[in-house]
Amino acid sequence: MNAKEMAEGFKRINELAMKALSAGEHQEAIAIFKEGLILEEKLGLQTQMAQSYANIGNAYLSVGELAEAQRHIEKAQKIFQKTANTEGVISALLTIATIRQANGDEADAQKQLDDALRMTRNGEQRGMVLYRIACHKQQTGSNYQAQEAYSRALLEMERLNRPSDILFCLLARASLFKQMDRQVLATRDIARAKSLALSHEKLMERFINAVAELGLE
Repeated sequence: MNAKEMAEGFKRINELAMKALSAGEHQEAIAIFKEGLILEEKLGLQTQMAQSYANIGNAYLSVGELAEAQRHIEKAQKIFQKTANTEGVISALLTIATIRQANGDEADAQKQLDDALRMTRNGEQRGMVLYRIACHKQQTGSNYQAQEAYSRALLEMERLNRPSDILFCLLARASLFKQMDRQVLATRDIARAKSLALSHEKLMERFINAVAELGLE
């Protein structure tokens, strides 16, 4: 098998697994990812192995198997660290934070988020991590810290001109303001998000769905 055939084979495996995930067949997806992982391990393909471990971990997380999710994500994290893949390490830390929070360990979840923030190297990474920190703070009732993190995330997203990210961050902050009984500020953020959606045709459906999901009607 030459390099091109190998790449096409891994692509087919990944597509099959992703198709299974989209259909809600998580166990089938996990089995397919593991098939690919066996081949990757035999060939010593570190980058592909890390991504497969991450995919398996996220699939386990989707079905609530937290111990298996953590075990696979931590394996991915180690390989990402070994191969100096900063983006991969950050992604692993964010997933581990989600697992820790689901286990009720809020302090360790925050530690994972803080570690991820320290590792960021650009505005896109900082915006993503700050958004996750804001969501965590909001869920744990640290509302003013959540507000600060949402605002910092928005600054990064606006610098990069990322309309979709800006829209979701504005609406998330609006939900926080609503939770804090600061309706004027909530209304302002919703209006900003709607204006953004109106100027980007593909964002209107996302705006409508996010408003409904967050209970901002």
